[in-house]
Amino acid sequence: MVTKKEVTEEFNRITTLKDVLETYEEIAASRMQNTRSSVLASRLFIEELNYIFQQVKSSYKDEVLALMKRRKIKDPKELTFIERNGKTLYVLLSSNTGLYGDIIRQTFNLFLDLIKKENADAATIGRVGSELLQNSGLKIPYAHFDLPDSSVDNASLKKIVDYIVAYEKVFIVYGRFETIMSQKSIVTGISGDPLPQEQTDTKVKYFFEPSLDKIMKFFEAQIFASLFEQTVFESQLAKFAARMTSLELRVEKIKDILKDVALEKEKVRHRIINKKQLETFSSMALWSQNG
Repeated sequence: MVTKKEVTEEFNRITTLKDVLETYEEIAASRMQNTRSSVLASRLFIEELNYIFQQVKSSYKDEVLALMKRRKIKDPKELTFIERNGKTLYVLLSSNTGLYGDIIRQTFNLFLDLIKKENADAATIGRVGSELLQNSGLKIPYAHFDLPDSSVDNASLKKIVDYIVAYEKVFIVYGRFETIMSQKSIVTGISGDPLPQEQTDTKVKYFFEPSLDKIMKFFEAQIFASLFEQTVFESQLAKFAARMTSLELRVEKIKDILKDVALEKEKVRHRIINKKQLETFSSMALWSQNG
C-alpha cells in the first residue's frame, strides 16, 4: 500500500520535472523566435542566389566551352575555379543532444537512404547523427564535425566549409522549418549542382562583368559558404521548433500524470483520515466499556 510519504515524494518529483521541462520549453521558444525572423527573411534571397548559381554553371555553354578551350580543359567536370576532388558528398545536419522530437530521426533516415543509393562520401555534423550512423549497420567511412546546436561557432563553421568545398558536388540533408508544428526533412545542393529532380533545360542570358571566371570565383568561394551557413540556421530553427513542440507534449503528459498522482495523494489523505477516525471511535468505545 502506498504511503503518504511515497505519494508526496512522487508528486514533488513529477512537479519538479514539469517545471524543468517548462523552463526548457521557454528557452526553446525564445531561441526559435530569435532565429525565425532572420532565417525566413533570408530564405528566399538564398534560394534565389542558389538558383542563379545553378544557372551560371549550367547555362552559357558557349562561354563555358570557350573558357575550357583557353584553359585547355577537356572534361567539363574539371571546369572549376577551386580545386575539387571530383566526388559527391552528402552532409547530415543533426544535433548534439536529444529532445528534438522526430525531426532528427526523420532527417537521418533520408540521409541514410541517399548514401545507400548514391556513390558518394558521407559526413555528419552533430554527435546524435554520428551515433545513429554507427548504429545503423551501414559500415562506411565518414567525416564527422561538431557544431553547437544553439549558436554558430565561426571557427567550427570554417573548418567544415574548408572540408566540404573540396567536393565537386555537395548536398546537405537537414530539417527545414515549415510551421511551429511542422518541420520537414529535405536535401539541398550548395555547390551549384541541382538535384536530379531539379534538372532543367532553361537557358537564361547573362552579361558577365567583369568576366565569367571572376564571377564564378566569387560564387564558388563566397556564395558556397553563405549557402551552407543558411542551411545551418535553417536546421537550428527547425530543431528549436521541434524541441518546443516535443517539450509541450511532454509537459501535457506530465500534467495528466500529476492529476493521477494528485488523486492518489487525495485517496491516501482520506485513508489516513478514516484510519484516525476509526482509531478515535475504537478509543471512545473502549473508554465507554471501561466506564
